Amino acid sequence: MSATIAMILLTVIVSARATTPLAINDSATSRQDQTTSSYGVSDRGNASCRLTTTDPFIHNKVHHLLTVDAATLINYELHFTNYSRNPLSINMAGVYEANKWSRVTTAHGQTLLSLAFNYGVLSMKTLTLGTETLPVELRDWPHGCFGELVTDQQKV
Repeated sequence: MSATIAMILLTVIVSARATTPLAINDSATSRQDQTTSSYGVSDRGNASCRLTTTDPFIHNKVHHLLTVDAATLINYELHFTNYSRNPLSINMAGVYEANKWSRVTTAHGQTLLSLAFNYGVLSMKTLTLGTETLPVELRDWPHGCFGELVTDQQKV
């Protein structure tokens, strides 16, 4: 599993378990969740490249999917807002769909990962119950540093 994206997903997951979801009322919506975190990607001695999520409430969304919705399979789709082309698709010859990551929470979710890509259509959407897709918007700082990483090992 790739180190950088694994750290991002681990941050989202750990934060989702550590924080309580915000209640929907005036005081809760006026308060922002201050637990957004980022991880540095070392460019072998060069300045550090940091990845952060653009949504400060991403952990609450993941926590809600895990507890309230009881999702068995969460598909994370990683997008970069400050790039016209996703840097996870550039110089990634050895990695298939590096911008898509999955998280299973039950044995049923693991079974879904082992099925063909079109299992939802073949089962008339009955097997997709309990699966969720969560788009995750990322940005790098300083701007453009993640796209300048040369190899897939540096990115993933």
